[in-house]
Amino acid sequence: MEAGCQLSVVRSRKVVLDSGICPADIIIEGDKIVSIQAEGTTAPWASNQQGQILDVGDLVVMPGVVDSHVHVNEPGRTDWEGYWTATRAAAAGGITTIVDMPL
Repeated sequence: MEAGCQLSVVRSRKVVLDSGICPADIIIEGDKIVSIQAEGTTAPWASNQQGQILDVGDLVVMPGVVDSHVHVNEPGRTDWEGYWTATRAAAAGGITTIVDMPL
């Protein structure tokens, strides 16, 4: 690990993985996820690294969802929700990427 690079951990009892939903720790180094460790596995970061643990309890931790068909704007309409509102509503629902399908 690079000098000065700190690990962070997000801990949840509900982490969505390809194998199902389970308790796990998500290990983050800098700005990248480097490991996902299921509950009960050895956590090498715990004893020999400086870092921060964010325990979110029963909150669900999952990959961001892509919505590949949204209508954010419609040419000629002034009462459409628009980019600002649509992107914030999407983010509130777990959507991290939208693909605008203009009408």
